[in-house]
Amino acid sequence: MKVPQLHVGAGSRLGPLSVFPVWTSGPGSLGISTGTHADVAVTELASGPQVARLTVTNNGPHPALLLEGELLEGGQQHRTCARDVVLGPGETRDIDTFCVEAGRWEAGETSHRRHARRAPLNVWSELANGLDGRRGGDRQGRIWERVSRFDAARGASVTSSLLDHMDLFKDNAHNRFDAADAPAPLEGQRGVVIGLGTQPLLLEVFGTGTLFRRHYRQLIDSALLDLELLSPQALASGPMPGQRARDFAAHVQSMDFGAFDGGAAAVEVRNHGTLRSRNVSHAAGPVSAAGIAVELPARRPQLAHLTGWNTKHPLMEMA
Repeated sequence: MKVPQLHVGAGSRLGPLSVFPVWTSGPGSLGISTGTHADVAVTELASGPQVARLTVTNNGPHPALLLEGELLEGGQQHRTCARDVVLGPGETRDIDTFCVEAGRWEAGETSHRRHARRAPLNVWSELANGLDGRRGGDRQGRIWERVSRFDAARGASVTSSLLDHMDLFKDNAHNRFDAADAPAPLEGQRGVVIGLGTQPLLLEVFGTGTLFRRHYRQLIDSALLDLELLSPQALASGPMPGQRARDFAAHVQSMDFGAFDGGAAAVEVRNHGTLRSRNVSHAAGPVSAAGIAVELPARRPQLAHLTGWNTKHPLMEMA
């Protein structure tokens, strides 16, 4: 199972953020709900709260897609999805999560809110190598450390809450950049390459244009908060050259995730009624990619969502 042909268009700038539209050669509708259009309830585990697990239920009539790095707000503490998840109509499942609020564990709070917001790229990038991680060690601790960078840059949150920083940033009338100033999605667009400074950081692509549009503004919002962590040199840098965006997309496109039913033994193929799904991941040189593939009756399996990361970007390497 390979990445479909990727076509990278001309880029736009939002300060030091470079945004390049991406189109693919994949087929059409998947019948999947996502973002705020998905009716997904999130709660703490019925057997007792765990930092690394939450229960999700799809109350909608269509399969639902939750994204790696999507924020699950409230409960005993704010969490983020550890990897992409597809849920069939009526399906309930316990999923892997990481905490993004080290200073709160509020007993009695069981329900979460979903606004389909995305973790800033600085935090989300810690998930880039799959649940096991290539760097090993305490991944939850590294995520807390990445959240704490905003405490250092913007002033401490009482509970070291990533959501506090995101809310304050959005409400600050003096912000230099606003997601509303980002380029609007183009006809048929299914993804983006984003560069911070003069280097590509990630490529995100979806199986349909609708899935992409459900998450595009939230992605830009998350990236803008990261600008506060960049050096003055990076903030003053010129635009990322288009050739770097195209080269990065070509690197991601060259990846092969193996047969849908014949991948790594640890990867489970899940049934959701008429749709099946499986998570995919691959690393090649400085690029790491993860996402989820789906299969519909009488159609070949295809990627519903994929994110490729440049693991050598300074934002990912910051210690």
